[in-house]
Amino acid sequence: LGKHGFVLHNYPENTLMPGERRNTLRKSKGIHDLTLRERGVLADALKDDVLTLQRLTTDDACRRLLASRDPVIYGEAPGPDSRCTHGRRQFADSHIDRNGHRR
Repeated sequence: LGKHGFVLHNYPENTLMPGERRNTLRKSKGIHDLTLRERGVLADALKDDVLTLQRLTTDDACRRLLASRDPVIYGEAPGPDSRCTHGRRQFADSHIDRNGHRR
């Protein structure tokens, strides 16, 4: 996404992020890492137009993405029953933090 100047918004909260490893696997295997429930949540988000793709138009914004200064993926805000107060963000270098959208 970042290489092409795109940012994904509202990635489902309780779904493994791209490249994120499940504890039981040695390496990431893409969509196959997702449980059936997670696949359903992701499919529903796609069908319901919850996921939005933003195209960045400035070279500076694209450079910030590629340098992992700005996130490539913004997760949705956590629900009221979550112990987390902020949503996840994933950067081009694959690190994930919890400084995203506030609940």
